[in-house]
Amino acid sequence: FNITIEKRASFSFETTFTQADGSALDLTNRTLSGEIRRNFDNALEATFTIVKTNETSGIATISLTKAQTIALTENNCTYDVFADHTDGTTLKLLTGSVTIVNNITS
Repeated sequence: FNITIEKRASFSFETTFTQADGSALDLTNRTLSGEIRRNFDNALEATFTIVKTNETSGIATISLTKAQTIALTENNCTYDVFADHTDGTTLKLLTGSVTIVNNITS
């Protein structure tokens, strides 16, 4: 799932995480985390804020603040989102390319 982020604008999207059979992934007892990293040197560009909006239905909102998007560089980047369960298991939920768009207004 590729994303486009405009510099200087807040960024947010809501997603529903599902299991292989299409049913909702219960996010109860899972900690969600995600980062954007540059492709050429793996340097951290930003860390997402991820809020579980409906845990049992697998719904979460992934976002960056205006301050975070201003700080992004216009390099080729990739992101991923993981779910760490209290039982020690980890799932990669999302991954993709990040296109960072510069704006005229600073």
